[in-house]
Amino acid sequence: MSDQTYRLNSRLATPEKEYLVQTINDSQRGRVLSSVFSEGELVETQEEPLDAGKNAEEILKRVKEAHEEKTKEFEYLIDMYRRVVQGEEIEQMVYLGQALFYKNMFLEATNLFSRATELDPEFHRGWSHLGMARFKLSMWQESCDAFAKSVELKPHYADYRNSLGEAYLAVNSCKRAVIEFEEAVKINVYYGEAYLNLALAYMLNAVRREDFKLFSNQSEKTAEMLKKAEMIMPEMVGQVYLEGQKYLDKGDIEKAFGKFLGVREKLKDRKRQKFSNSYLRFMLASNEVNERLLSRRIRSIKDAIAVTPHYADLHHELAIAYTLLGSFIHNKAVEEYSKALAINPDFERARRNMKLAENEIKGFDVLLKAILKG
Repeated sequence: MSDQTYRLNSRLATPEKEYLVQTINDSQRGRVLSSVFSEGELVETQEEPLDAGKNAEEILKRVKEAHEEKTKEFEYLIDMYRRVVQGEEIEQMVYLGQALFYKNMFLEATNLFSRATELDPEFHRGWSHLGMARFKLSMWQESCDAFAKSVELKPHYADYRNSLGEAYLAVNSCKRAVIEFEEAVKINVYYGEAYLNLALAYMLNAVRREDFKLFSNQSEKTAEMLKKAEMIMPEMVGQVYLEGQKYLDKGDIEKAFGKFLGVREKLKDRKRQKFSNSYLRFMLASNEVNERLLSRRIRSIKDAIAVTPHYADLHHELAIAYTLLGSFIHNKAVEEYSKALAINPDFERARRNMKLAENEIKGFDVLLKAILKG
C-alpha cells in the first residue's frame, strides 16, 4: 500500500456556526477517516476500512469518495435546517432537531426546539427536547427552565422528572434534584437511571454540604441507590463503575462522584442514539442513504449489542437498520432489472421479476413510514 497521505477539506456553515469536513487516509492502520469539526471541537468522526495493496491513485479515489459522501450528508442537513427553522411545521422541526441532536449539532437543534415551543407553548415534548439540547451546550439554568416547563405540562412523566433532576444537579441544587429523582422512581419503580442519579445527588451533597438532612445518612442512601441501579441496569457495571466504587469505599466521595457521573453520561449518550431514526428519516427523504451508510449503522449497533446484549432498544434499532437495508436492496434490484430490460426489451423473466420487486417496495414504503413515524 502507498504511504502517501491525502487530506481533503471542505467548509460548510449554518447561520450560527461554521463546520469543517476533513477526510484523510491512514495507511498504517488501513482506514479512511472523515471528521467534522466546529470551532476546533470534533463533532463526529467516521471510519472506513482501506484494503491493503491499494496504489496511490486508488487511495486518493477512496478518500475523495468518502469526503464527498460526508460533505453531501452535512450539506443536506444544513440546507434542511435553514428551511425548516424559518417555517411553522412543528413535527418537522422536532424530527430534524432530533436528527441534528444525533449528529452532535446541538446549537441548531436548540434553535429548532425553541422555535417549536414558541409556535406551541403547550408542546411538552418540544420543551423536553429543548432541555436536552441546552444541557449539551452547558446552558444549565436554561435547561432547568425548559425541563421545568415539560414537568409542568406532564407531571407524571418519569423521564421529564429525571431530566429536571439532572439539570438541578448541574447547578449544584442537590435538594431539588433529589425531589425530582424521587418523583421519577415513584412513577416508575424500575427506573434504574433515576436511582443512579439519586446516588449522584447524595454524593454531590456530601461534597458541597448543601443540605444537612441529605448528608446525615449519605453513605447508606448512596449504597442503597447504587444497589437498586445495579439490579435494574447490570450492564452499566464496567471498569469506570468499579473504579467509582473503589473511591467510594475509600471515602473519596469527590472522585467517586466523577466516575459515576461518567457512567451516567454513557447512559445519556445511549439515549442520544435513539434519535438515529430521525436522522435516517431525513436521509431517506434526500435519497442519500446508501449501502455503506446502512452497513456502518448495522456494524455500530452490533458493536453496542456486544457490550450490552440485554438492552432491548439496541435490538430494536438493529431491526430497523436491517429493514432499511432490505428496502435499499429492493430498490437497487429494480434498477438492475430496468437496465436488463433496456438492453433486451423482450426479456420477460426480468420484466416479471421487476414487477414483483416493485410490489415488494410498496410494502417496504408502508412499513418504513410506520416505523420511522413511531
